[in-house]
Amino acid sequence: MAVRRLFFALWPDAGTVEELVGWTRLAHDVCGGRRMRADTLHLTLAFLGAVEVDRVPDLLELLRAPRGPGGALALDRFGRFRGPRIVWAGPSAAPSWLAALHRSLWRDLAGLGFRRPEESFRPHVSLLRKAGDGELSAIPPARPIIWDARRLVLVASAPRETGSYYQALGECRLAD
Repeated sequence: MAVRRLFFALWPDAGTVEELVGWTRLAHDVCGGRRMRADTLHLTLAFLGAVEVDRVPDLLELLRAPRGPGGALALDRFGRFRGPRIVWAGPSAAPSWLAALHRSLWRDLAGLGFRRPEESFRPHVSLLRKAGDGELSAIPPARPIIWDARRLVLVASAPRETGSYYQALGECRLAD
């Protein structure tokens, strides 16, 4: 059976991408590593991993179901996942609409037989992969990025030597 590597994510608008690209430069100057390409910047809500392609229509149907509102998301800090050597941008505190969207999406995914990960949700946008040990506090302070997050996207990921390449399979606009 053919499979695709899938995830649901919030996808930023062009203005937010431009600001995030600036943050990748700041982080790279301190930590090195591989900068994420502009077309890959996103906030993952649900990573599903390898999924049989015949399940994709059911996942696309979730994008037709009413979803709660999107909203403002203040990306105001850098963080790091040491194991995978990722440097990220994220909010100091997740807004309630984001936590509710995450919960409702996983509730619907559970109805399709997907298991929610054990670890708690830590909203972030990966900026660097294979980053060095540079001190995050040495990254010059930048003003917060205020992202009006409205696009929920089902994405297929194809890992390659030069990084992952993404294809949007479907999307919906979150309410105002």
